[in-house]
Amino acid sequence: MRPLSCVLLLITLVCATYAQQTCVRSDTLTFTSSDRILVNGNRMNIKGVAWFGFEGGSHCVEGLDQRPLGDILDLVKNMGFNILRIPFAGDIVVSMDKRYPGNVNYGINPALQGKTSIQVLDEIFTQAAARGILIMLDLHLFDWNQYNNQPALWYSNRCTYNSGGFCIKAHPQCVNNREGMCYDYTEDVNKNIWNTLIARYKSRWNFFAADLQNELHEPATWGSGDASIDYAAAVERISNDLFARNSDYRGLVFVEGIGNVPIDPYCEDHTATGQAGGHWWGGNFEPVKCRQLNLANGKNNRLVYSPHVYGPSVYEQAYFQTANYPANMPAIWDTHFGKVREWTNKAVVVGEWGGPNTGKSATWLQAFGDYLIAKDMRDSFHWALNPNRNSDTPGVLVDWWNPDQERMTLLKRVQPNPTLFTPSGSSVCFTTTSSSGPVTVATTATIATIATTATVATTATTATTATTATTATIATTAAITSATSAAPVPGTTTGAAATTGPSGSCSLSATQTVANSWQEAGRPMTQYTVTVTNKSPSQTLSAIALRLSAVPSQYWSATLNADGTYGLPSYITSFGPGQSYTWGYIVQGTASVSVQSPACNVGISSGPVTSAAAASTSGRATVATTAAVTSAAVTSSMPVVTTTSSMGAVSTTGGPIGGACTLQVTQSVASSWQQSGQPMVSVNAVLRNTSPSQAVSSVKLRFNGSTSDVWSLTRNADGTYGFPAWTTSLAPGGMLSFGYNGYASGPISITILGC
Repeated sequence: MRPLSCVLLLITLVCATYAQQTCVRSDTLTFTSSDRILVNGNRMNIKGVAWFGFEGGSHCVEGLDQRPLGDILDLVKNMGFNILRIPFAGDIVVSMDKRYPGNVNYGINPALQGKTSIQVLDEIFTQAAARGILIMLDLHLFDWNQYNNQPALWYSNRCTYNSGGFCIKAHPQCVNNREGMCYDYTEDVNKNIWNTLIARYKSRWNFFAADLQNELHEPATWGSGDASIDYAAAVERISNDLFARNSDYRGLVFVEGIGNVPIDPYCEDHTATGQAGGHWWGGNFEPVKCRQLNLANGKNNRLVYSPHVYGPSVYEQAYFQTANYPANMPAIWDTHFGKVREWTNKAVVVGEWGGPNTGKSATWLQAFGDYLIAKDMRDSFHWALNPNRNSDTPGVLVDWWNPDQERMTLLKRVQPNPTLFTPSGSSVCFTTTSSSGPVTVATTATIATIATTATVATTATTATTATTATTATIATTAAITSATSAAPVPGTTTGAAATTGPSGSCSLSATQTVANSWQEAGRPMTQYTVTVTNKSPSQTLSAIALRLSAVPSQYWSATLNADGTYGLPSYITSFGPGQSYTWGYIVQGTASVSVQSPACNVGISSGPVTSAAAASTSGRATVATTAAVTSAAVTSSMPVVTTTSSMGAVSTTGGPIGGACTLQVTQSVASSWQQSGQPMVSVNAVLRNTSPSQAVSSVKLRFNGSTSDVWSLTRNADGTYGFPAWTTSLAPGGMLSFGYNGYASGPISITILGC
């Protein structure tokens, strides 16, 4: 074939965002507050969510009667949240030996059997750390029976009311606990609660912050000088005591505001809004202009101001009823809390916000999201994780399996790049991002048409695929790695793969290392860190495709492509010569990684890629690279290239392929027990696509028996189950791990509909 070539000179104006990974010893990870949150001096991006329950009558986070703890944390990670705000009642600390969870299904959470509430919190810290999730604790109530009577101050109190019904004076008042004892939560008890928790968790690298007190309101003041109601002075006393007794605490102190102050308001300015009041509990920081917090011993860099802000679903404030709503809202938010960063040079992180995606509330959600973006105040905690569907603040989950996609779209718009934390032995790595600003790049690219043969070989078999194209083709080779049956050892390198492009000018390698391994509900789990390097001296990559030999339960710093491969994360728009970046994933058992496509900036399609199964010496299947088989529009002035393959195009129709079903399900019993006299079984299952070349984009599974819980699948309206929310297809040779609890002595049969 006669080669044809041309040369293009491209002038590009790029505003690039780069991600770096910083690794430190876990016992040196430190969080501070300047005008933004910093982790070891680097700006940190927060995407947080509250997971409530420890403040309630069950003395435990909700959802553990529905799913295993690890599965819920996997879901949190997959949704992109990097911090959990966990509300609790002081009672589970002062009575920690007496408080046990009342809402845990021990059949699916056997590791929690016999644990007190505080010991369940220990386990949440441990399992969250393994997934790179941080924890902020929030003193929400003193006792669970205050759930509908939120304490107004930092100590238990009763009020003296004026003729207008406002609490104008607070007096100490004990609170009846579960045993009927009236417990007096004084300021000293408040201090002891925090010192107990910080002493318990300060050695945990993922202990992020202490939210001192939830939603203070009338009669609380800020800077009034009345020691019984001046919260600013109380914050300083409690915080100074906390740091004096725990000088090695490396976390933050979150401070909420107060509510309306109808009696002699201190330093409030309503000129911008033309109306007094209208503050949410914990949302009034107007007095900070005149009274800023000042901690002893240089600890002001640990302070974070954290307002709570809600919309008309919670209460129909007067400003929601004006003709210019929601255009009037930015000025009101500025007045309530929006100028605190300017006054104090300290971080402002919204501690609660939320509401339904309907009507006036939906308008409020979008307007508040726009405000956070415009103010570069993207760090926030949404209320809440829990699928609280019938409340005025429904959660980010529709149920304990599926996210509210509309809400997730909003939250991703507000915070598109949360800082990712990855533990590795005694170290923790975290991502930092920076923008280089506009850069003008001149690129000379040669496009050649050549005949190409791609050959992949293993010790057991050799597969050859010929590829032709009208405008450009690629010669591809790949090193094949196999997944071994031996238990992975943290810190070991388990596989590498490399791909070369035109005339060797485009080269990509991927090497993975075992970061951690553990048992989860009887299942072996492995966490991998993958380092991807562009080894070319001259070519920049716009897209890549890496394939895993097993479907991960979670992944980070990568994008899932339509064909089941993994590409560059959203914050890396180009991958220059010699650059490296890391991503990671968690999988049941072990897995290998292989390079599928480099898709260099020479007009090569970034479309789907096929794969072929190759047998290794261990007898396990690994993935071998073939060639791109469909075309995709490339968002540049470069030509779009269409290639064909003797294997044909990738099928995304799902169901039976070629008249035969390519899907198989295998099951194994993880544990069994008796529940109310009935035999119960917890089963691990794997769905496999056995096709060597065709993907499956939909599936319907039916359980032929009674199940009490199914995880890592989505329940359909007709009672069948399909792919989970985090994946939309099963690649050739791909696997999906799921599980269930059933009322049976062994695995329940599963029918694959359409097979």
